[in-house]
Amino acid sequence: MAVTQYSRANPMLWYEINYHTLLQLVPELKMDITKPVAYQRKAATELNSVYHFDMSASNLSIRLLELNRYTQHLQITNHFKSDKKLLPTLSLNVRAYHDASVIEVISCSGTTKLLPDYTYPNEKMLLKDEKRQANRLLFEWLSSARAYYRFEPVSI
Repeated sequence: MAVTQYSRANPMLWYEINYHTLLQLVPELKMDITKPVAYQRKAATELNSVYHFDMSASNLSIRLLELNRYTQHLQITNHFKSDKKLLPTLSLNVRAYHDASVIEVISCSGTTKLLPDYTYPNEKMLLKDEKRQANRLLFEWLSSARAYYRFEPVSI
């Protein structure tokens, strides 16, 4: 079955798929949660904390903002190469939970905190399933980068 058939019934599916797709793109983000957090912070500072993927129509950048014992806070930005007024830069702030192997979009360009459900209509005219759609957008970005670079699957 296609992923879209499961999307409404199981929203966690996007979180899991995004996690594994991100680790295919940037395996260095994988954390060993059995090691002390001080060791992981030292290793993260030694790594390049910004990863760029130059695709034909856009540039995708992944920046490590914060590192904790079981989580990482990342900013994923998509810069379009065409007219900046027509397609502005979009940014998603995500949190990777390595103990649960999921990634959750916590904020989107212009929206500081995404709630699971919104009543409609609302003041900001957000969709009822805005958070699910933001996670779907992240899936599309990561899948496009993975397809463009033709990564081989990695064992996780």
